[in-house]
Amino acid sequence: MKKRIYAPSWDSYELIDAGNGSKLERWGTYITIRPDVNAYFKPELSYKAWLDKAHFEFLENKGAFGNWKRLKEGPEEWIINYNELQFILQLRQTKHTGVFPEQSLNWTKISSFLNEGDQFLNLFAYTGASSVAALGAGATVFHVDSSKSALTWAKENQLANGFNSAKLVLEDALVFMDREIKRQRKYQLIQMDPPAWGIGTKGKKWQLENQIDLLIHRAAQLLDESGKLIVSTYSQKISSENLAEIAGFAFPNRKIESGILSTKSSSGKILEHGNILWVE
Repeated sequence: MKKRIYAPSWDSYELIDAGNGSKLERWGTYITIRPDVNAYFKPELSYKAWLDKAHFEFLENKGAFGNWKRLKEGPEEWIINYNELQFILQLRQTKHTGVFPEQSLNWTKISSFLNEGDQFLNLFAYTGASSVAALGAGATVFHVDSSKSALTWAKENQLANGFNSAKLVLEDALVFMDREIKRQRKYQLIQMDPPAWGIGTKGKKWQLENQIDLLIHRAAQLLDESGKLIVSTYSQKISSENLAEIAGFAFPNRKIESGILSTKSSSGKILEHGNILWVE
C-alpha cells in the first residue's frame, strides 16, 4: 500500500479541486487553473464551475511554456503569507507561480530542524521559500540554483521578508557540492528539490534518475554527524522506496522516512505531487 504524506492546509493556499489533467487553486484571494499530469482522474466540480471561480488559466504551448489567460480582474504579481513569511507570486510564461505550496510541509521541518547559527544548504533552490524559512530560524543560508532569474526572484523574496544575508550562488548543484567537500565545509541541514530533468549553467542536460544516488551520497559527505537531509523529487521514474533505499546506504543507522507527498483538495480529491525523504 502506498504511503502518502499529506501537506498541511494553510490560510493563503487551497487546492480547491483537481482532475482531467489540471488543478484549481486559491492563492490568497486569487484563483488559478494550471495543468498537472498527476491529476489524471475525474474532478469533483465541472469545468464550468472552475471557470466561474478562476481569475487566470494557464494555456500550454510546446514544452513547459505557454501563457496565462485572464478570466477575471486580478494582478499578475501578488504576495501570499505562510505564517509570518511572505512569498511573491508572479504569472510568467510557465505554469509555475514561484511557490510549490505542498512544500509547506518542509518549511515547517526546516524551522524545527534548525537552530540559530546553523549552516543550511538549499540546492535547486528556485525562488527561495525554504531559504526564507531558514533565515527566519536564524540560520546561515547558502542558496544554490543554475537559473539567474530564479536567483533574482529569491533575492526579492528575501527582501520582502526583511532579510538580505543568504548567499545566492549561480552554480550546478553537484559542482557546488564537490567544491564544498574539498573545502571540508559541513552543514547542519541540506534540502534539495531537483527537477526531473534539467539544463545546467553550461547547457549540459541531465536526468534526475541518473543523478539522485550521487546527490544523496554527496549530501552525506557534507552533513555533520547529526546533520539532517530533506529531499523532494517530482520524477515519475523515482519512487519513495528508491529514495529510502539510497538513503539507507548513504546514512546507515539513521532515522529515514519517505512517502508520496500529497494534498487533499477541498472537494475531496487527492493529488499526488512526487516523493519526499527525510533523514534525521
